[in-house]
Parts: sequence; C-alpha cells; structure tokens
Amino acid sequence: MHLEGFSTNYEHMWSIHPTCCDNLVFRNLTVRSTETNGDGIDIDSCRHVLIDSCDIASGDDCISLKSGRGEEACQMNRPTEDVRIVNCTLEGRGYACIGIGSETSAGIRDVVIERCRITSVFKFGIYIKSRIGRGAFIENIAVRDMEATKMRMGFLSINQTSAGIQDANPVPGLEGLPLYRNFRFEDIRVQDAPVLVDARAIDARKPLDGLVLEGISGTCQKGITIANVRNARLRGIQVTGFSGPLLSTVNVSGKGIENASKAAAPAEAALVAASAAPYQLR
Repeated sequence: MHLEGFSTNYEHMWSIHPTCCDNLVFRNLTVRSTETNGDGIDIDSCRHVLIDSCDIASGDDCISLKSGRGEEACQMNRPTEDVRIVNCTLEGRGYACIGIGSETSAGIRDVVIERCRITSVFKFGIYIKSRIGRGAFIENIAVRDMEATKMRMGFLSINQTSAGIQDANPVPGLEGLPLYRNFRFEDIRVQDAPVLVDARAIDARKPLDGLVLEGISGTCQKGITIANVRNARLRGIQVTGFSGPLLSTVNVSGKGIENASKAAAPAEAALVAASAAPYQLR
C-alpha cells in the first residue's frame, strides 16, 4: 500500500490505522487529528513500513507503533517490525510525538527513526511503553539526528510495567512481563526539556538489555534517571541548565555511568496470576 501527497483532518480517533499489512509507504502526508484520542498514524502488527516526510499534528500520539493486546495478540504472533520513520515534523498536543506501545503483545522490533523534528509535545517526545500482562518484546529501536523543542514533560520516557489499561485476557506470570532490548539514541538536540530521560519503570526481573545515549546536547531542567539496565553506554551528554544530578542510576551496568548518583529503586510490580482456564484463541 502506498499513500502519498494528500491531507487528512479527522478529530476523534486514530486517523490512519493499517493492521496486519506488509510493504507500506506513507510519504508527504499532512495529518491533522488534534482532538480527544486523535492519533495520526498507527502502525499495528505491520511489517516493512516507511513513513517519510510527513507533517503530523495530533491530539494524542503523532505516530504510534502497536501489535495488539494480551493473550489474543500473543498467540496470533504478528509483530510490528522493520519500520523506518524519516524526515517527519511532529506536534503532539495530547501525549507523545512517537509512541512505541503500549499495545505490544505480539512484539515490536527493528525500528529506525531518523532526521525527525519535534516542534512541541504535551508530554513526551518519545514514549516507549508497555505493561505487565502484555508480554512479548520491544527490541532494536534506533533514533538518530532528532531535534525536540517545547516539551511539557520530557524528551524520552521508558515504561515496561504500567502503561495503559490492563487487558481482559492478560499474559500471566513472568512471560507477561515484556522484554526490552537494544535501544539506541544518537545525535539528539533538545531545547528546554523538563526531563531528559526517565527510565525508572523497568523491572529487575527482566532488565533492559542495551541502552545507548550518545551525542545528546541542548538544555534541560532535569537529567537522566535509569533503573534496571544492563549494558548501558552513555557518551557525549552535553546539556546545560539542569538542577540536581545529570545522571542517577540504580542496578545499572555498562560504560559512562561511573559518576552517577544513586536513584531510588522502583517497587516490584505484581505479575498476572494464571487463570483457571487457559485462554483459547477464537
């Protein structure tokens, strides 16, 4: 499917929402979806996707990557994968400019975001999000050469445990705790971010394996807080204007964290109990 060179104006729900599709191109679109839960483009259990040179203003997420909820999506096993988002201009009036999740139960992987500009956002520039009970994974996310201004809450938030409403048929036990792996952010320029990075909602039972923050510059009011991460690498963080420590960590290993302050450990969230009758896909 190839969508190019037109405008949409839809106020009340997700504007463009392909589901279970392959080989998608969205190029030179102008999307305005600025009231209530008005996402711009939602990619749902799709593969081989290009979003290029789109101008999106939304009432919720400008671009959101999803793959379904709970046992149904987990058993269908149709991940969103091989997605490139390039040269886009994004204004998020309700939540994030780019949301990865929170519906992640078939997995999301191999996403590249390059040369995009966030002109303003009500909450986070980028929000990687899931919850206990969704299961599956988010892995291999790369963000490069991005500018972000006018953020109300911050540039980057990572939440593995508590984003979104619990599903009717969640994935039980430790399998229901999503796996996070290989997140990379390079050459990021922020202007007056209230928080640079908030990655506290990560569970020690499945720590984030691989987090690179490299070449981040600009101004922020608070710095970076990270919990339960293995193989972190921080280099070239050159921001000014913040109060308190630039970097706070708890249960983090890797490089570039040697002078970090101690952060409070997040509380361990309860896993989902197994149901009396196993879920059957219909």
